[in-house]
Amino acid sequence: LAGSGVKDFFAGLPSYFRWPQPHIPADIHTFWDEAAVMRPHGRPDAFYWQGPDGGRVLVYYQGGYGCWSPQSCEEAAAQLPGMLDEMDETGSPFSTMRYGGYGCGDNTDTDIAVSYLVREWNEKWAYPELVVSTNSMFFAALEKECDNLRLFAGELPHTDYAVGALSTALETTLNRRTHDRLHAAEKLATLTGINGSIDENLATRIGEAYDDMLLYDEHTWGKSYQVGPSQDFAWNEKSRYAYRAAALTESILDTGLDRLASAVRLEEEDRYLVVFNSLSFTRSDVVRLVGFLPDTPFMLIDVESGDPVPHQLVEIDDPQTPLLHAAGRYARGQFQPADRCDLVFQASEVPPLGYRTYRIEPLPAEASPVSSVEVGEYSLQNRFFRLILDPRTGAVASLYDRELDRELVDADADHQLNQLIVRQSQSGDTDSPQEAAISKGVQGSVYTSLLVCSNAPGCPQLTQEIILYNDIKRVDFASRLLKDSTPCMELYFAFPFASTRPTFHFEGSNSVIQPLRDQFPGSNSNYYSVQHWAEVADGDMSIVLSPLDAHLLEFGGLHPCYVSQAHHGATPTDFGRPFAGPDDMVKGHLYSFVLDSNFRTNFQATQQADLLFRYALTAQSGDWQSGRSRDFGWGAANPLLPVLRKGSSEGRLPPIASFCLIDGDHVILSACKWAEEGDGTILRLTETLGAAGEVTVTLPLFEISRAWRTDLIEQHPSPLPAESHSFSLPIKPFEIATVKIETC
Repeated sequence: LAGSGVKDFFAGLPSYFRWPQPHIPADIHTFWDEAAVMRPHGRPDAFYWQGPDGGRVLVYYQGGYGCWSPQSCEEAAAQLPGMLDEMDETGSPFSTMRYGGYGCGDNTDTDIAVSYLVREWNEKWAYPELVVSTNSMFFAALEKECDNLRLFAGELPHTDYAVGALSTALETTLNRRTHDRLHAAEKLATLTGINGSIDENLATRIGEAYDDMLLYDEHTWGKSYQVGPSQDFAWNEKSRYAYRAAALTESILDTGLDRLASAVRLEEEDRYLVVFNSLSFTRSDVVRLVGFLPDTPFMLIDVESGDPVPHQLVEIDDPQTPLLHAAGRYARGQFQPADRCDLVFQASEVPPLGYRTYRIEPLPAEASPVSSVEVGEYSLQNRFFRLILDPRTGAVASLYDRELDRELVDADADHQLNQLIVRQSQSGDTDSPQEAAISKGVQGSVYTSLLVCSNAPGCPQLTQEIILYNDIKRVDFASRLLKDSTPCMELYFAFPFASTRPTFHFEGSNSVIQPLRDQFPGSNSNYYSVQHWAEVADGDMSIVLSPLDAHLLEFGGLHPCYVSQAHHGATPTDFGRPFAGPDDMVKGHLYSFVLDSNFRTNFQATQQADLLFRYALTAQSGDWQSGRSRDFGWGAANPLLPVLRKGSSEGRLPPIASFCLIDGDHVILSACKWAEEGDGTILRLTETLGAAGEVTVTLPLFEISRAWRTDLIEQHPSPLPAESHSFSLPIKPFEIATVKIETC
């Protein structure tokens, strides 16, 4: 907010936990510890809210929306004196008060009646004066009375809306994937026009994709009575935002990739793969080219080094394969075999925001694949991990890190690693799959897997794939489940890590959060919205989990779902317990909260869907401050992007290159976009490790003519010294710095 020039913020926070419902007393809980946030006089009060970069805004809170809408001067005269007396009795330091009037509240219209009422009041009374005001006018008056305010920093995790998104898990997971994919698409599309004029059509599509993505995320899930034709129509309209955002993103991404790959110089008449890295650090990772079925045997050659690259062909042989769009691809594969086949290989040292080129060279005979992953009936082992499944449940009973010489799974935990947990909302009872069928999945030169098929209450079909790679220290879990229409249940996946003294951290919104410490006093600690990674650190090592599709994680154990009585349907038996505290976070256990079907209003009452939830896991020496947790999480959510090219090409770009180099490991390029005014290119840099310093950005393939530093909304530019291909600027811990450049 502060980086966008916002100085003041009215916190219209509904007091849902004070809403009475049958069998639930009012004021059962609050979304924070009001006594710790407010000064002794209580509401209304103001405080400063400081972001991780040191920027801050003035926050005013009076409880709920702060609505008051008298219909006449007589009604105002009957109510206002008592309201002002109450402020005097509590010792309020303010002589200025704000009331949201006509148009305040859910689904209410504005009304000019407030202007007539205020004019009549002020003609009749000298005191107090009423003013028809904007928020800016109110804060201008309030700021004069804001001495000795408290300063707070940290997250304010919500209880209701973050869970409400799980009422439609299919579309919510789709939109979460779009968050990263759209950023990648915008970067690559911008690079195609950084030296020329903006592609207006492409820019329009990018804007529409962002609008749709954000409109899905916004809290407007449905009607108060969420069953029937009206709700069906409302949800159809709402879900359309997620699907259209994903479709637009894919179109934008294809356009950008095709234009950039077409500009790469290719010497031979063979087929080539140009592999793009949308992130601003060098990466070695797995590449998957979808829909590739060669006519003849081949080898894959790194064009720069001339070395052969191990690869494997993977075929979708079951419509239940836990892979995106597997069922549809399997169906098309019955008459179009290539749709069932993928080429998988590991690309090494792909440059930051750049690409590396590989040549597909025909061979007289197919080489035999060599796998360094040992596979047993219930086990997988490579040079990094030894993984053992429980033959009854199919969950991970043991995951041993061979490099760190350490067992990563808590054998005494209530649940096993990668185990599905079904919790009944009304009773709190939990169930899990009990009779699993385990089989070997794929085995090749890149990765090897085991498949687990089972079921659980409300989930008649569950297919899970567990993957170990030949040369990457990473375990992938993919769970595809069929959810039936059973209501009043919650779904989780368990990750009980072995840790005797865990310290938790996770990536929040442009921040790194330590639960309990980095949040408002008394706020929700039962679950948190996680971006790309979460970490359990124990001494000199840490375990990193990247939840690719589901946004909520619980730390320390499986805690009560805390949707308030305003939204939850059946009241959980443990509703009313305090939020999780330090004593609830003494074990290194994580639970991924993936689905909830227990709502009385707004959110869908039940859901039937074919769902995919994926996780990537690694372990490392050190913790998140090394930057490796960030790189792992961002890399897992932003796969390398291959483009297939045929024949030679006299392109202007070399076979391997970077479009943007950043000399500080603590800074990433979070956005590359066309300027909103159409007069340049915006590079947005984000400091991610809490380290201040000078950072230099180099654009090897573009010549900079001028550069400016701006605020987040690209206003208030100040000249920034720049050389022909680079510029430097200071950056604060967790700061988001925006630079506008013009190129020659």
